[in-house]
Amino acid sequence: MTYTTRKLWRLALKLKSKRIYAPRIVADHIMMQEDFERLHKFLSETEGLSEVSDDMRELVEEEWPELLHKLPPKVP
Repeated sequence: MTYTTRKLWRLALKLKSKRIYAPRIVADHIMMQEDFERLHKFLSETEGLSEVSDDMRELVEEEWPELLHKLPPKVP
């Protein structure tokens, strides 16, 4: 069987492992894998948020520091 570069690239994309998140309590809600995936997608597609809870800010800081710029500044 012969593999072209394109076929190898497609195979690599299919085999790319999905990030696994451990269940976590955020603002009295148990976040499961699907919740993390939806939240990440929402934050990635949203320009900016006007308000964020401390729990949610902590989650973003730990899991997706590259998305911190989308959160409003911390209020003392």
